[in-house]
Amino acid sequence: MNRLAQLIARAGQQFARKTAFIHGDCRVTFAEAEEASNRVASALTGPLGLKPGTRVAILLPNCPEFAIADLALIKAGLVRVPINPRLAPPEVEHILADSGAEALICDAAMAVPPSVRHAVSVDELLPLGTPEPFTLPTTMDDPYMILYTSGTTGRPKGAVTTVRSRWVTLFYVYANEDFVHETDVMLHAASLAHGSGTKMLPNYIKGAANLFLPRFSMEAFCAAIQEHRVTTTWLVPAQVAMLLDFPDRPQYDLSSLRTVVYAGAPMPAERLRQAISAFGPIFVQVYGLSEAPQPALVLSKLDHHPENARRFASAGRPAIGVDVRVLREDGATVAPGSGEVGEICLYGEHLMTGYHGRPAETAEVLGDDGWFHTGDLATVDEDGYVYIVDRKKDLIISGGYNIYPREVEEVLYQHPAVAEAAVIGVPDEQWGEAVKAVVALRPGMTATAEALISHCRERLAGYKKPRSVDFVPALPRSANGKILKRELRQPYWEGRSRQV
Repeated sequence: MNRLAQLIARAGQQFARKTAFIHGDCRVTFAEAEEASNRVASALTGPLGLKPGTRVAILLPNCPEFAIADLALIKAGLVRVPINPRLAPPEVEHILADSGAEALICDAAMAVPPSVRHAVSVDELLPLGTPEPFTLPTTMDDPYMILYTSGTTGRPKGAVTTVRSRWVTLFYVYANEDFVHETDVMLHAASLAHGSGTKMLPNYIKGAANLFLPRFSMEAFCAAIQEHRVTTTWLVPAQVAMLLDFPDRPQYDLSSLRTVVYAGAPMPAERLRQAISAFGPIFVQVYGLSEAPQPALVLSKLDHHPENARRFASAGRPAIGVDVRVLREDGATVAPGSGEVGEICLYGEHLMTGYHGRPAETAEVLGDDGWFHTGDLATVDEDGYVYIVDRKKDLIISGGYNIYPREVEEVLYQHPAVAEAAVIGVPDEQWGEAVKAVVALRPGMTATAEALISHCRERLAGYKKPRSVDFVPALPRSANGKILKRELRQPYWEGRSRQV
């Protein structure tokens, strides 16, 4: 039995003549999506000879081909490895090699690393497969996805989730928290390989249309809402801010929007007030992680009413089907309303089983009891709302993307003039946080900020490169030799209620 594939086939039959996917002038009906995903699934397991459980990477922009490949992998029992197309080639190559992906579904024109056995486009797969209903059995404990997120070592690590994780996400959260309707039109403005991708399948199985925006711009975003009467979208807070500041916004009819889900970074309370004033209480905030892809905390539409303004700085309350604890250093739960700070810990069927090929790092965050320690520090109010105040680790979130400083530092150290480097997140009105490098140069050597930024741009995704560089004689260190990043951050965050 393949329960997820059954849901997909049901949608293909029940909503056959409805539009499933929209991309520019292209329209794909549910019947066409069903046939195409059958063809791709049977081609992957037939002519290409891939067995259930084989890892298959998807490296595509937002488009119907991404969605069809996604549906096909579910039907064939193959493990999806989504790759953000904004990543630099060395980052893509690392994910492909580390995951052990045997196949890569990509644009036919792209250069493919030699480590991949099969690199094919959806168009190449379609004639190789059969249109007849196709499904291979899976169990709830079979792996479903390896989602890569940067680690403390600076190298991305893959969080492995199961079919059960996806199943409970669909029914616990999207059925009960989002209330997807058949008449919805979901606009994917963020990458399908990122948070927006979690919303494609629940909309599909409920008969809603998925509209793909391959490249984000305010003009294209607003035009798509107006033309297609978009009802739902998923944004990072930086995109919400861009929408608020867009001078041509009044020229577009955005009245069809009824739900704007935002996630990926803290939303400044003042910005949220402005957004609610402009659009009404149509917002939903979700908090989740690659290791726990089901939203763990939800700030509902009701919480976004102006009379609940005191909650605007909150990440919400536990979602259905998720156990959440905020634990002090001694392991005790923080007292609600006390102002005590603890680490957010999660438990549920949606959690990853571990990091692919990294048992030690898995044990570090899951421990013996299976509770996932997020590294996010928070307080809890009297009504159970969780307020994130800081992070244990040095994670930077810029425009909804997770950036680990160590990864950027490793690239900076490759520059011959750099003696020491520390990367921190500093406040940024547009992106939430911006990447700043603090660098000490080697004696007798010189380098400009522009040169170091260019150096990073060539080796990292654009959103990871420093936006500014400070030069110092030496970095502050503790007695045991560790760089004191808190001292570097403190001047930029002084006087702010959040330190992220």
